[in-house]
Amino acid sequence: MYQDFTDSAAGANDQQGDIAALRRKLKAMRLDGFFVPREDAFQGEYVPAANERLKWLTGFSGSAGLAIILPRQAALFVDGRYILQAPQQVDTRTLDIVATATSDAAQWLATHVKPKQRIGLDPHLHTHSAVMRLRHAIEAAGAKLIFVGRNPIDALWKNRPAAPQTQVITQPLRLTGRSALAKRTALARDLRRDKIDATPISKPENIAWLLNIRADDVPHTPFALSFGVLHKSGKFDWYIEAARVPQNVRRAINMVGAARVQLCAPHTLAQGLAALHGKRVCLDPMATPAWFVQNLRRSEIVLGDDPCALPKACKTKAEINGAVAAHERDGVALCQFFCWLEKETKKTGQKVNVSEIDAAQKIEALRARDGHLRDLSFDSISGTGAHGAIVHYRVTHASNQKLRNGDIYLLDSGAQYADGTTDVTRTVLIGKRAPPREVVDNFTRVLRGHIALARVRFPVGTSGAQLDALARAPLWEAGLDFAHGTGHGVGSYLSVHEGPQRISRGGDVPLRPGMIVSNEPGFYKAGRYGIRIENLQYVSRETNTLYFETLTLAPIDRRLIDAKMLTTPERDWLNAYHARVYRTLSSALDAPTRQWLKRACAKI
Repeated sequence: MYQDFTDSAAGANDQQGDIAALRRKLKAMRLDGFFVPREDAFQGEYVPAANERLKWLTGFSGSAGLAIILPRQAALFVDGRYILQAPQQVDTRTLDIVATATSDAAQWLATHVKPKQRIGLDPHLHTHSAVMRLRHAIEAAGAKLIFVGRNPIDALWKNRPAAPQTQVITQPLRLTGRSALAKRTALARDLRRDKIDATPISKPENIAWLLNIRADDVPHTPFALSFGVLHKSGKFDWYIEAARVPQNVRRAINMVGAARVQLCAPHTLAQGLAALHGKRVCLDPMATPAWFVQNLRRSEIVLGDDPCALPKACKTKAEINGAVAAHERDGVALCQFFCWLEKETKKTGQKVNVSEIDAAQKIEALRARDGHLRDLSFDSISGTGAHGAIVHYRVTHASNQKLRNGDIYLLDSGAQYADGTTDVTRTVLIGKRAPPREVVDNFTRVLRGHIALARVRFPVGTSGAQLDALARAPLWEAGLDFAHGTGHGVGSYLSVHEGPQRISRGGDVPLRPGMIVSNEPGFYKAGRYGIRIENLQYVSRETNTLYFETLTLAPIDRRLIDAKMLTTPERDWLNAYHARVYRTLSSALDAPTRQWLKRACAKI
């Protein structure tokens, strides 16, 4: 359950990749280049050790990235979350680090690919839309995109871990609010309305939602790596090893009747797709691997959204109630942690004896104490001082630092409970030393942006992109900003990063009641400190107006706030939030922690 804080870049194997060896392999395959994405065939944020090809080859462990290997150049493309992390993990003499904000892969290819070169790509690992963009860039340069039958990295990777084969379990109706049969029936009705015969479901988290099942194939996200095809009758062909699906699960998902679930051997998927010859098939180009399109070439392909995505995002009443309960439980653990941290770091006349790893392990242990914790929802980000400025910093034994008096410490952590998924970030002052004026000013600006997004009321039809500026405006006033989205969708005991909704400049999906999103503006000063304040919140409705209800319950460090910078409505929101935190959690805490929480939640 807990993190293994290792320094291994290659994962659960004893061999690190070799770009020179890959180039030799490509030459033998008559290829001049190759794409190595972070994603596996299931396009998820988390992949099993067996599919960590990018990490094996380069050492980069981030959750998003793409390497392009050419005969004399190689580049690793990362977004703003990883621009500080990537150079620390990869050999920059071999790989150029390219920020996607300044140049994407297609732009880079236009200036680096030569005419008549053959650039290889594994169609299992890239979505249809990604392949279309890459093909256009390569062909514009006079080169050719080649689909490979076998990934050359798989041929080079010795001692590769085995693929996961965990047992499937059911998610009970009391937590989902809708049966698996009801979900399939409703989606099938929509397919018939749109004159669609079938649609592939390629994202495992969507299959988990559709069938009300969970598993443990990848870290931190409880789904089974599998594919499926939903037919207009409601029948669902599920491509998974039958031995993984116990009898009680088979009974729960309904394997009889026209709308039944049919278990199919994974190796028969190509045959199953080919059997849709002449049928009208809808697929999501942003999620479906290009390999599917190859095998559907005799079908009439219609591009559209995965039908599971939107109803999965709009949580049922049962799922919202579960999220509330999970966050109350999580809030107790967070209060216990921050009370412990303050005690450990304020001992008079003593140096702080808490490290980043100590702190990460402590919050995980406290979450596990009551027996409800199933897993973390992601690797805890425990960074003090300069490490806090690395947006997705992951502490290792090599990087581990002790917290020091006067440090600004950032903890971004979350949990998977059967009734909900949590994700919370708090930035706190360590020790008794007064924080620098610059830190207080920037922290207060981040807080003001957080409050603006928490308080906003907006009309039906508003998207996350239209709200994003609210969280940035106080920073913009000082010429500052942050290089990540303001909020992401969150699942119900599923992925901590869930679409289609998000609060960011590209978040064009209208927000709807029941959607859970994060609210996490931040500020990061490279080499010095990082600030982020994150709560989860869900969309609620009052007549034609939408607003957010906050789920996360944990105090915000008052020592880092300049009350004079807050408006009266901002101060009222903060005081009301802290009063709610104390009212909700205090009865579940022991006396010392309750006294700490009372001080932490005092009016400002």
